[in-house]
Parts: sequence; structure tokens; C-alpha cells
Amino acid sequence: MKKFEAGDIRTVALVGHGKSGKTSLGEALLFDAKVTSRLGKVDDGSSALDTEPEELARKASVQLALGCCEWKRRKINFIDTPGDANFAADALLGLWAADTALLVVSAADGVQVGTERVWALARERRLPVVVFVSKLDRERASYDKALQQVRSILSERAVALQLPIGEAQAFSGVIDLLQLKAFTFSADGRTVVAGEIPAALRDDAVLAREQAVEAIATTDDQLIEKYLETGALTDEEIRRGLVQGLLAGALVPVLCGAPTRNLGIPLLLDFLADCCPPPTARAPAAGQDRVGAPKARAYDPAAPFAGYVFKTLASDIGRLTLVRVVSGTLGPDMHLINAKTGTHERVGQIYALVGKRRETLEQATVGDLVGLPKLKDTHTGDTLVDEHDPIVFPAPALPPPVIGFSLRPKAKGDEERLASRLADLLAEDPALHLDRDPVTHEMLLRGLGQVHIETAVSKLKRHGVEVELELPRVPYRETIKGKATDVEGKHKKQSGGRGQFGVCYLDMEPKPKDSTVEDSLEFVDEVSGGSIPRQFIPSIEKGIRDRMSRGVLAGCPVVDIRVTLKDGKYHPVDSDGRSFEIAGSKGFQAAFRAAHPILLEPIVSLEVVSPEEYMGDIIGDISSRRGRVLGTEARGHHQVIRAQVPQAEVLRYAIDLESISAGRGHFQVAFSHYQELPANLAEQVIGEAKVTEDED
Repeated sequence: MKKFEAGDIRTVALVGHGKSGKTSLGEALLFDAKVTSRLGKVDDGSSALDTEPEELARKASVQLALGCCEWKRRKINFIDTPGDANFAADALLGLWAADTALLVVSAADGVQVGTERVWALARERRLPVVVFVSKLDRERASYDKALQQVRSILSERAVALQLPIGEAQAFSGVIDLLQLKAFTFSADGRTVVAGEIPAALRDDAVLAREQAVEAIATTDDQLIEKYLETGALTDEEIRRGLVQGLLAGALVPVLCGAPTRNLGIPLLLDFLADCCPPPTARAPAAGQDRVGAPKARAYDPAAPFAGYVFKTLASDIGRLTLVRVVSGTLGPDMHLINAKTGTHERVGQIYALVGKRRETLEQATVGDLVGLPKLKDTHTGDTLVDEHDPIVFPAPALPPPVIGFSLRPKAKGDEERLASRLADLLAEDPALHLDRDPVTHEMLLRGLGQVHIETAVSKLKRHGVEVELELPRVPYRETIKGKATDVEGKHKKQSGGRGQFGVCYLDMEPKPKDSTVEDSLEFVDEVSGGSIPRQFIPSIEKGIRDRMSRGVLAGCPVVDIRVTLKDGKYHPVDSDGRSFEIAGSKGFQAAFRAAHPILLEPIVSLEVVSPEEYMGDIIGDISSRRGRVLGTEARGHHQVIRAQVPQAEVLRYAIDLESISAGRGHFQVAFSHYQELPANLAEQVIGEAKVTEDED
């Protein structure tokens, strides 16, 4: 690919709800620009962008993909992002690397919850947004309905620049309102034929044009003044107002087409090349210097090099690090540093990517998206810079996990291979989290939904590591509600030769709320008169703490206990530290059982966002999970439900909410506190723990 100046580069993220037609649109862009020789289809597996086995099986994107093409002497980079909420992190990362968001809305389905989600992300990033109403050739397609929803739900500033000629099976072309011309297309969609607007649509087109020109005029004081005086603007004034309004966020242009039939795509390419902003039009990128002080970097090819890593991908040549060039020029054999870690990196080859296809570049400039192979220690969210003028750009805040599963290899001896492959997966997908629960000792793989986890497991299997998934164990706690006094802990053993002997007497009670001891155990030593030698008292405390870590009722850690060591006995020959350690453990168990022991369960704060029509079902479902609704409020066109629910009741909530809300709801959870587990459920947990212990 030839070199382009930064002012001639356009970088666009294709975003929208799942199945809205983003990948099909990307395929049409590549086909019309003659990057590909055939129009790739998602449904038949011929897509140049969806190439992962998991994408071919699901017929949907599971990670972002890059594409680029030349149109009207300009380079258009685009990022095809997943629409499924399970892979929402990649949509965010794609927006992080773009200069314009191309929001794809299905004419058959309108604005959906995923549409609203990515709209909010784009506005948060202060990106210009262009709406493309797709699938106008489908049954139930309605441009007017989709446009009305865009205006009422997303932005009143949405301005139609095109109208369709027909809908569903009758869709045959597009009316350009600014030119007041009708455009039809050849059989393959590549050739555009301009003509007169059909008489039946002429009046609607004239009225829509007046509305569009008026909206464009309001973005500039001089333009609105002239428009009010004369009622007209020149073509150049309209274009200038459109470009300025788009960049400032004062306008949301709306275009339309049918990507799978390649209708309307050349006009969209014209708009991207002519009206979308180059990177050099953006405000300087905010970051920090070496000591954390604020610092900014202009999108300037003459500035020192800086670029941020927005994704890492697996490829046939190893890991590819995807970099957005913010400033300067990137060339082969350059030496850079990772500003976050201080690691020195050498740039080898530089690739432009179209899906998995790579093309070697001589250099990359501001606005370019490139793949760099074989970097040593650079990951998503890092910044690569010229070491003489470093800057660190902030990493995007990814959505938190909402579901987790216990993970273990099916085959014994696969632990090392699993650990190695999991490290690669976490590098490729930073929305995946791998933890080891300190209480249950399980390895937990957490993500944005069950499909997210299943996709990760599928990738592990492709690389020769099969795993088993189970719902994680709930990290219950044990404590007491009553008191126990003068409980004996005794260890005595005689088997010939030196024996073992240690006795202690303990009081136990709940740790007072005003206790200044932050530890779960407040250990009080009230031994007097030398009944227990001082050197053995730490051994008693050690035995108590060891028993607390392993629990008494159900093998769960014990918390919030005050134990007072009152008295004891020892033998001058047979007593030793180990004897008193065992005595302390036995005494603790006996006292704990005598002090009204209970189980505590973790309670999480749950926030659910859903369309209003599902609100009643969601609240009813929360109540059935022993949850307590704290309140509701409106957020845009959705309702937010806040509640507290036992963690045990929401282990599969991602799956259940999808069913209840037809996939239109989403949620977040965060740990809140512990509270007593009802007695009937506690008996069940204790019984299950005993069965597990017997099996072990």
C-alpha cells in the first residue's frame, strides 16, 4: 500500500448491536474499494474479517478485526467490532483507536440495547458519530422507524442525509438529499448510476433536504445568519458546516444501505473520505509524563513517535501487537520503549491488516493502525514511545466480569500447558480474568458472559488443552452468635518413651464491634501463675488460627471471634509446642460448637439496566433469589434496578437475565457484605461439605 499523509487518513470504528450488519458492511467496503475480489458473507463463512473458528461457528464476531482501503485518494482504516455484550470490551478498544464511530443500526430491528451502549461509549470518547441504517432489504425494514428511534433514543441532532428508494424486497437505491439526486447500483453494487428522484418521493426529498440544510446551518453562526437571510447555502458552505458539525458533535449524519447486496456503499465511502475528520483535526491526546504530571501530545507527524496498544492478536507468526499511531512516524528497525514498563522494544516489520491478511508497510504515520510482531513485553493498554520524549496514555477501563467458572484441566499433567495457554488468552483478551480464590483454592476464569467463557474454552481446546468448567464454590464464612466459657482443649498421647501433653481452657465470644483488632481473631492471654509456660502460649494461638482457617462446620474460614486463654496444665517432660498447638485447636473446636455457630454468606450489590417492559419480571426474579430491591431509577430510555442478593443466587445470573430480558438487559455485581445464612440452607451447605470430605 502506498504512503498517505496524515491529513488523508480516516480511521473509523464499526460499532452497533449484535447482528446489525457491521461485518457485512466492512466486507462491502473492502469489495467496493477492490481490496477483495468477491463480496464476503458472514453466513457462508467467506468473510475476510470473521476468520476465527469460533466466529465461523457462531456466524458472529468474537473479537475486533482491522481492514483498510483506498478511496478518492484517501486511506480509510476501519475496525470491525463485535456487537455481542459478551465481547463488549473489544468494541470499547475499537472506539479507543478510532477517530470516528460508524454506528450501524438495523432497519429491521431499530435501536437496541447494544446500540445505546456503544453510543454512550462513543460520546464518552467525544468521537464524531455517523449512523448507517443497514439491512434495508430485509423484511420489516423501516428507515423512518429506525431514524425516529435514533432521534428519540440517541440524539435529537440526528440528520438524515439520505432516503431509501423502496424498502425490504423493493429497496433499489438511495436519494442523496444534499445533491437532490437518486442513485441506483449495478448488479454487484460497485457501479453507481445517478438519476432523477422518483416523482412519488420528490416532495419528501425536498422537505428532508430543507431540514438537513437548516440543521447544518445551525452549527455555525455565519452559516445560520446567511441561511436566515437568504434561505439557501452553497454546496461548499453545506459541506463546511457538515464537516464542522460532525467534528464538534453538533450533528449526527444518517446514511443508509444494504451491505449484503452492496447497495449504497460507494456513497458511504464518499462520505467517509470527504466528511469524516482526519486524526490531525483532533484535540491533542491527553496523557502523563514519567512522574505522573499531565502531558498532551498533538496528532502531529513531525512530533516524536507515540502510539498506544489497543489489542493483541494471535496469528500464524505469533502474537501481533496492534498499535494506533498518535504522533510521529513509525518505521522498521526503530527502537522504542514501553512507557508504562520501561521495556525496550525493537520494531521489526510493520503490517497493515485486512482480517488475517497482512501487507508489509515501509512506514506508518498518524492515524494508522498497524500490527507489530514479536514484541517482548507489550500488552493491551500500553504506550510505545520515543525514549527521548516519553508520554503514557491512559488505558481504557474495561467492563468488569459478571460471571465466573471454576477451571481445571481434564487430563492430569496438563497444568503447565494450561497455565501457558491461559497467559496467552489473557494477553489477547484483557476482559478475561484469572483468579485463585484464597478460600476455596479454585482457579476461577471470569468474563463478560457464558459465551465469553465458552469461547475462551474453545480456544484452549484448539491449542490442545481441554478443561472442565464448574460453577465456583461460594466462599462462605463461619462465626458464632453466643458465648462459651471454660471449654477444655486437651491433647494427651503416650506410646512408650516421651509422651505428648497439653491442656488449655478457653472462653469464646463474638468479637465486639468496638474492637480495635482488625484481624478475624482477637486473642486474649489471661494466663497467670505459670499454669502454662509462656513459650507455649504462641503455640496455642497458632493451633487456634490453623483451625480457624479450615473451619469447623463446613470447612469455611472462621471470622470475628474473640478467644480468651484462661488457664491450662502442662507436664515438665511431655509438654511441648506441638502438644499445645493441638490442644488449642481441639479447644477451639469444642468452644466454637458450644457458642451457637452459624454460617455467613456473601451478599453482592446488583445493578441491572433493562428496558422498562422487563422491569416487573426482573424485580420478581430478584425477589425469588432472596434478593432485596433497594430502588429503581430511569437512565435514558432504560430502568436501573439496584438490589442486594446472595452471591450463591447469582452465579448464573448472566444466563438468566439474558433469557428474562430477551438479551436486552445487562448488569454489574460487586461484593457488599456478609450476613447470616438461613438455617435450612446452612444445613444443606454443611451436609454437602461433609459428603465432599468423605469422598476426599
